[in-house]
Amino acid sequence: MDKKRIRLDDMKRETPFNVPDGYFDKLPQMIQSRIPAEPVSRPVIGWSWQRSLGLASAMTFILALVWVTVPERQGSLGQEPLSGVSNASIISYLEDQNISYYDLSEHKVVQKAFDTDSTVLFYLDGLDEDVLRQQIDEPVSGAETI
Repeated sequence: MDKKRIRLDDMKRETPFNVPDGYFDKLPQMIQSRIPAEPVSRPVIGWSWQRSLGLASAMTFILALVWVTVPERQGSLGQEPLSGVSNASIISYLEDQNISYYDLSEHKVVQKAFDTDSTVLFYLDGLDEDVLRQQIDEPVSGAETI
């Protein structure tokens, strides 16, 4: 490829565009002819008491819906929420739900409750010795025997 330098001084100085005679004299008249004679009226939204009343009633309705549908937060249950429930009611509920002692013993919360010896002794205090021996000797389902 031939690398020839182009010099601006060597180029012809003529404009490639031709403007028709009197174009700029007629230009303002051409622009004015395209503008509509009457201004386009746009609807103007102004203040009215009907619109204000409608807006206020709509906002009241929305606030009432939010007030009714948003759930209330539950407060603190206190130090011991189950202290008012009797042991017989709890045992009855567990039997109705088919929850065994083995199911309860798998939960970490229950295991943590029996960390101290005094808690275990409190629950074992009133039980019959034969029932305790039977529970200890009974094999746990799914447990391997050695």
